[in-house]
Amino acid sequence: MKPPLYVHIPYCLQKCGYCDFFSASAPCVPPEYVRAVARQLEHLARAFCVGGWKSVYIGGGTPSLLGAEDLEFLCESIKAAALNKEAPLDENCEWTIEMNPETVSRPLLEKAASCGINRLSVGIQCKNDKVLRAIGRRASERDIEKAAELIKNFWPHEWSADLIAGLPFQTKEDIERDIDFVERNGAKHVSLYSLTLEDGTPLKGAIDAGKIPYDEEAAEELWLDGRDLLEKRGFLQYEVSNFARPGFESIHNGAYWAQESYLGAGAGAAGTIYGKPTGWRYTNILDAAEYIKFWLEEAKGFTDLNAGRANQEASQDQEARGQDCSQGLNAGDGNCSQDKNCGGQPKGCTNLNAGGAKQEASQDQNVRAALAFPCQLEALDMATQEFEYIMTNLRTRRGASAAEYQARYGGDLAARLGCKEAARVQNAGEPKGFTGQNAAAARWIEKIERDGEVFYAMTREGLLFLNKFLEEL
Repeated sequence: MKPPLYVHIPYCLQKCGYCDFFSASAPCVPPEYVRAVARQLEHLARAFCVGGWKSVYIGGGTPSLLGAEDLEFLCESIKAAALNKEAPLDENCEWTIEMNPETVSRPLLEKAASCGINRLSVGIQCKNDKVLRAIGRRASERDIEKAAELIKNFWPHEWSADLIAGLPFQTKEDIERDIDFVERNGAKHVSLYSLTLEDGTPLKGAIDAGKIPYDEEAAEELWLDGRDLLEKRGFLQYEVSNFARPGFESIHNGAYWAQESYLGAGAGAAGTIYGKPTGWRYTNILDAAEYIKFWLEEAKGFTDLNAGRANQEASQDQEARGQDCSQGLNAGDGNCSQDKNCGGQPKGCTNLNAGGAKQEASQDQNVRAALAFPCQLEALDMATQEFEYIMTNLRTRRGASAAEYQARYGGDLAARLGCKEAARVQNAGEPKGFTGQNAAAARWIEKIERDGEVFYAMTREGLLFLNKFLEEL
């Protein structure tokens, strides 16, 4: 199995005023944190029989605070954790690292490229000093310009720009100038987010107190202006907040939206393992110091115990059934001790789609044992997984596959979405508002036939009302 991997670097020079992600202020990333991540990676790969990585995303926080040596160690640890030592990365592995403009440097870019990273995600947000100061960003217009110049001259691969619409003091002219800037500097992917005011953040506090002006309706209009301009420039909206030149869509994020199992390492990182009858989502402890302490000081007995248990169970299971598995996270039956995708290395691993009630109970126990490190653990029943499948797939213009939905959840997707009655509703007149699921489906869902397969997707305008539509389900 080659799942996507997310690695969280929670350290920032300064937390932005709008951010409610888990992060900690620090001038750099402690080397011991990187070593702790390496230990968790080794455990996860062994526990879930990871032959290699489909994609890797190093996010934060500010991953570009990593020193050159620590970045190299982290990248080598990611590759070393995979059980297939000859091919630890998928042939088309997309490997992204987030960077903030003020931390971009030539040595960092060159080191990232030499380590195998092939994509940057650069947090520009807005190229206006007044706006940047209002939201607590450290970067200035000059920092952004300097970063873009360095990327143009010293980065041999693709890069994506993060922009936010609806920021205090931001204008339509700012949005247009920002899109011009990233296009002119070679970005082929743009994430355009709408500002979300999160409770407890300094920015929301300042707006609520009247210290910073904010107009929600005007903010929404700015996002629409940005969307329209991006599409005019050839950046196609392939997901609610993501736009790309054809062929440059994010592989890693696409795996999330397609409901693929993925793993996460680092304090605050999350992973999700989908399966029947129960899936599991874990979020690592939201404390970097405790995370380091566990994985560097306390985890040895835990990882050794789980490795020994997994090897013993795998050996017994293989002897009884005379077979192995080669799928790991998404295989069809049993455990494996000699995974062909793992390069033939004898490792105990958990197979997450075992067949039969007895096997499902055993693998469920194994998954929980493998995730018995400091984290918040959430069980996902089939109803939750089914709703999440619809929610994530409808975020994309590709939409949800009727055949895949039926195979996973045994139902009729068109009926589930309310599309069966759409023609009747439309014949009764143009539906107004969200008076029911059938009316909503008639107005905002379209049926698409592609390569002999049927998909149901939100229309371009329907994406704006996705949350309202999901409330009707």
